[in-house]
Amino acid sequence: MRRPGKINSPQAGRKMKQVTGVAPSGSMGSGYNLASFKRAMQANPDFIGQDAGSTDMGPYYHGADKAFLPLSAYRRDLAVMLAAARAARIPLLIGSAITNGSNATLELMIRMVREVAAEQKLSFKLAIIGAEIDKGYLKEKIARFGPLEALGPDSGLTASMVDAAGPIVAQMGMEPFMRALDAGAEVIIAGRACDDAVFAAMPVLRGFDPGLSLHCGKILECAGLSAVPYDLGEPMIGRVREDHFEVEPGNPDSRCTTVSVAGHSLYERSDPFLQAGPGGINDLTHATFEQVDPRIVQVRGSRYIHDSNYRVKLEGAEQLGYRSIVMVGIRDAVMIEQLDHVLEHARERAEERFGLRENRISLLFRQYGKNGVMGALEPDLDHVPKEIGLVIDAVAPDQDTATAVAMFTRGVLQHADYPGILTTAGNMAYPFSPFGVPVGPAYRFSVYHLMPVADATECFPIHYETIRN
Repeated sequence: MRRPGKINSPQAGRKMKQVTGVAPSGSMGSGYNLASFKRAMQANPDFIGQDAGSTDMGPYYHGADKAFLPLSAYRRDLAVMLAAARAARIPLLIGSAITNGSNATLELMIRMVREVAAEQKLSFKLAIIGAEIDKGYLKEKIARFGPLEALGPDSGLTASMVDAAGPIVAQMGMEPFMRALDAGAEVIIAGRACDDAVFAAMPVLRGFDPGLSLHCGKILECAGLSAVPYDLGEPMIGRVREDHFEVEPGNPDSRCTTVSVAGHSLYERSDPFLQAGPGGINDLTHATFEQVDPRIVQVRGSRYIHDSNYRVKLEGAEQLGYRSIVMVGIRDAVMIEQLDHVLEHARERAEERFGLRENRISLLFRQYGKNGVMGALEPDLDHVPKEIGLVIDAVAPDQDTATAVAMFTRGVLQHADYPGILTTAGNMAYPFSPFGVPVGPAYRFSVYHLMPVADATECFPIHYETIRN
């Protein structure tokens, strides 16, 4: 029985001694060391790979369908990568373009590719791989399989949740990239993609072990974060061979160590040994890390376990309302000592004034310097800070109400009455004016579920285009 998404072609059976890939940076648009990139290209790579998106930026960018960085930042990185790939006559693979990998952001990247190609007078075969899921198709899946399995949300995915979300994307694995490469694509721009899949596609297409290829991809996808000193903008070289892979920084003054590479193998992982992805799990239980020279680490023993049912992760966000914030600094020792009680009083006043619960208004206080990061999980409850950065965070059905709640709460705190108070004002310092900042639409991740597919390329359409200049 043919495994879903398997590529059968002359290229797939053409074994090489190694496949070498270069990752210019860990995040497209963040910039990278051009001298290091030129040095990495001297390794005669077989492809350039680049991750261009993530959920790390939070739900706003998924829900609002917007790019995380200015388009000029992505364009600058693209121009260098595209010129280098075409000069070397090797494929350029970019995944998760741009940020959330939706149709809209993918089109932004395609537009840039056409513009840069025209400026540089480049010609090539372009493959465009979509990742946004048609909501009608998705609701048919739900009708067939029932609510889809949740990875984070409290419940399985239902039709009503689909309707409430913004664009929903699926995270593709290696197979769509492999299919595009096999069709002769020289530049591949893909929507939402699993980071390591961008770098594993060519080695697996050439017949190399998927466990090693995906593990190497895991190291390459964040580029210089796997080296010492850590730097997201430093390029990384990866070489996949028959029974191992090795990684090397592009910068001659950087080095990979067994600790830096093994440490990054644990990056964004809930399990130290198992890395789940589209269609299976990469098992690093028996992986070994060896320092083969001062700058290069060799890795063996990674093993890929295919899922009996191929599943892809879905991502989407729904709008909660509109957010406004007020930021203040507090260095009044008497107020800090009683701040929890003062904040609770301010919340009660806001409830009386606005009917928070009844009107679906959220009011949060983030006390940076005390428990602003850990919140209720903060273990050091006895620590008394000298100063606190307080963020008043209000989310309401409309922007005006959100700002009104945040500013009203600020006023209550500014003139709060508490035991030992020495002044009736001046207990809070404002870093800027205006005090109330309307942030705009507020979102939360509501779609983070697994969807079964009959084939690994089922929901990732590929469109080919010949760029001529």
